[in-house]
Amino acid sequence: MEKIKVLYFIDRMRHGGIQQFAVEIVKNMDKNKCEIEFLLLDDGQTYPLEEVLRELRVKFYKLKGVWFRTPLDIFKQKRALENFFREHHAYKVVHMHSSSKNFMVLKMAKKYGIKVRIAHSHNIGFQSKNKLKIMLGNLFKKPLKKYATHYFACSKLAGKWLFDGESVKIVHNAVDYEKFKFHQGRRDELRKELGIEESLVIGNVGRFTNQKNHAFLIDIFEQIHRQNEKAVLMLVGIGEKEQEIRDKVEKLGLTECVKFMGFCKNTNELFWCMDVFLMPSLYEGLPVVGVEAQCTGLPCFMSKDVITEEAKIAENVQFVSLEKSAREWAEIILKSNLSRRDTYEELKQAGYLIEQTVEELERFYREV
Repeated sequence: MEKIKVLYFIDRMRHGGIQQFAVEIVKNMDKNKCEIEFLLLDDGQTYPLEEVLRELRVKFYKLKGVWFRTPLDIFKQKRALENFFREHHAYKVVHMHSSSKNFMVLKMAKKYGIKVRIAHSHNIGFQSKNKLKIMLGNLFKKPLKKYATHYFACSKLAGKWLFDGESVKIVHNAVDYEKFKFHQGRRDELRKELGIEESLVIGNVGRFTNQKNHAFLIDIFEQIHRQNEKAVLMLVGIGEKEQEIRDKVEKLGLTECVKFMGFCKNTNELFWCMDVFLMPSLYEGLPVVGVEAQCTGLPCFMSKDVITEEAKIAENVQFVSLEKSAREWAEIILKSNLSRRDTYEELKQAGYLIEQTVEELERFYREV
C-alpha cells in the first residue's frame, strides 16, 4: 500500500490547542500509511513544540524570516512559498490549520500540482483587535475558499465563520483518553508536592492572550476566594499578557493563592490536581483544552454563546454568560456539584477519542 505524504501548515508551533491537536494526530497516525510533515512561518522565536516534533522524528520546515507584520509581508510570503513548493511538491495533501490570512499556502500548492488542499477552521474570530488585519482577513476569505478543495472545521460555528455557510466537514478536536483519564494516586502526590492538599483548586489552561480573558478569570477567582479562603487558582500557560495578569494578581493581594505554572508538558496531571475547570474566553472554535478537561472528569464552566454548545460533550459542563458579573459566576460555581465523573462513554459516543479522529483523517486522505 502506497504511503500518503501530507503537509500540515501551522503558522508557528507555540503551545496552543491547534498545535496540540496536530501533534496528537502525528503521534497516533500509522506512519507506514501516512507521513506528515510540517511547514511553519518564522517570527524569530523557537517554541517548545518544535522540540516535540524533533522527538517524534517529524520533519518540519520554517519559512525563514517570513512573518506578518504589515500587509506587504504577503508578497514576501508568496516568494518564500513559491520557492518551497518548487522544491517540495510530492505531497498528496496540504492540510492548512490556519485562517484566511495564509490563503497563499493553498494558492502555491495548487500552482505546483497538489490536488487536495484542505482549509481547516479552528476558531470563530481573528486573533487580533487591529481593524486593518480584521478587514484583510475578511477579504482573504474569498481566495481561501477558491484555492481550497475541501473545508474542515472543529465546530459548526467555526465552519460558518470562515466559510460563510459552505458545506463543511466537522473534524472533532479529539483527545487521548488513556493519557487524560483521572488518576487519584498521582493527584494526591502532586497536590502534596504543591502544598494544596486541602484546597479547592480552580484551573485554567491557555495562552495569556486577550482571547482567553484572564483578567475576568482573576475577578471570578477573587469572588470565589472571598467565600472560600482555601481556594487556589492554577494557571497553566505562557503568553504576552502574563505580566499584566501577574500585576493584577499582586494588586488584588492574591499572590499566595494563584499559581502560575508556565509551559508544562504534563497538563494531564495538572488537570488531575484541579477541582474545577474555568474558561471564560471571549471566543473559541471548540477548545481542545475543554475536551481534555472533560476527559479527566472535571466539572467545567465556559462562556455562553461565544463558546459553541458543541463543546459540551459530558454532562458536567455549564455555560455562563459573560454578561453576568464575576460574583454571579462565582456563586454559580460554588453552588454546583463539583464531583468528578467518568466520561469515556460520552467521549466515545460523540467521536472525541483520538483514535476515532485519526482513523477518520487517514481514511479521508486515502480516499481523496
